[in-house]
Amino acid sequence: MRFTTLEHPLLGLHVLQTQKFKTNTVVLTIRCPLEAGRVTRTALLPYFLTRGTAAYPSVRAMQAELDRMYGSCLHADVYKLGEEQIVQFRMDLPNGKYIPGKPELLKDGLAFFHAVLTEPVRENGRWQPTFVELEKESLRKRVEGLFNNKMQYARIRCVEEMCANEPYRFFSGGRVEDLTDITPETLEAEYQHLLAQGVMDMFVVGDVNPQAVQEELGRMFDLKGLRQPPGPRGRVIPQQSSPGAEPRHVSESQDVNQGQLVMGLRTPVLIDSPDYYAMKMYNGVLGAFSHSKLFTNLRERDSLAYATSSRYDAHKGLLFIQAGIDAAHESRAIEVIHEQLAAMRAGDISDENLHQTRAMLLNTYREANDSPGALVNLAFEATVVGQERPVEAMARALPEIGRAEIAAMAEKLTLDTIYFLRPRAEEPVAAPCAS
Repeated sequence: MRFTTLEHPLLGLHVLQTQKFKTNTVVLTIRCPLEAGRVTRTALLPYFLTRGTAAYPSVRAMQAELDRMYGSCLHADVYKLGEEQIVQFRMDLPNGKYIPGKPELLKDGLAFFHAVLTEPVRENGRWQPTFVELEKESLRKRVEGLFNNKMQYARIRCVEEMCANEPYRFFSGGRVEDLTDITPETLEAEYQHLLAQGVMDMFVVGDVNPQAVQEELGRMFDLKGLRQPPGPRGRVIPQQSSPGAEPRHVSESQDVNQGQLVMGLRTPVLIDSPDYYAMKMYNGVLGAFSHSKLFTNLRERDSLAYATSSRYDAHKGLLFIQAGIDAAHESRAIEVIHEQLAAMRAGDISDENLHQTRAMLLNTYREANDSPGALVNLAFEATVVGQERPVEAMARALPEIGRAEIAAMAEKLTLDTIYFLRPRAEEPVAAPCAS
């Protein structure tokens, strides 16, 4: 299934016409660079905008309108892709073709979507101050809540240490220390900047007429003069810092029962690199799946980890290895991980691991065809990179990637940072954890 890109003066419009789903899905993405002075205000915007509009000035009023549209749903999110911050709105609504009377739900949904984006709720001419304060407090709780999720916290801290001088260091959800200076006026100014300068794309999935969607959006989405004609649509090219001669070791102590080890490696292989599929295979063989080398050796063979995995960020060129371990086993766990990295460089990989990794990667992409959201995510990545990677291409490429190609990828990885979150009060040496 392929998206068709249609003309629109102010945004990229991509429509996938398919009868596979009985719903229509509309996703709007706005891309902007990760910047210290903007990251927190941008993180607040999608949540404030979904609190109310001029016509529906409360969450309850908005929900009532969504219920009127046969239980449609509206979601907002913010995340990062490489060194860009992504604001995303998603609306799922039933296809009117399958409802008695055939209501024009897509047309109503696009109008509602437009109101959310262009008619934020106000009080005496200002953005609703109460809603601004509520969202500031919600952001504070989200960020502080990361402290309680030690796996996620350790990953974020490793990124902060590893990318201390790069935009990638910023958490896309914002920073608590920025909240004091945010007012309705500064938040509205950030909104105007985002609409004027952000790279905007809309994706529509469902049994729809692409030309009808194009005409409706052309008539509706004028953005009231806030939007400038789009400039270059290419992604922000990530900074590529060189690791030091020796990896940095960072240790932090907290009141935790289980240590969290994160090892960050750098690679020049990005999502648009010719070696992308080989790098995906490398990550799959190393630690992305339960059959991978880290899981079968660090956890099952040596019982050193409660959980372990690896994750490859193809938009930045980083690979992270993570393991939840007892603090007493830190040195041995690092030693075993180095052994597995050396095995990758030597091409010491079983036939079974290669076969299972190829199958798992293909299944992951094929499953995207069963989810409108996953289809949009793949199409969005292709839009950002300017290069589509269909499942058929992966199916052709993966069988050609064997031990030699994976070993070549291993030579392109350099260990940059080792971060360990350890218990504040060291306990006596514990027995190896059960597998």
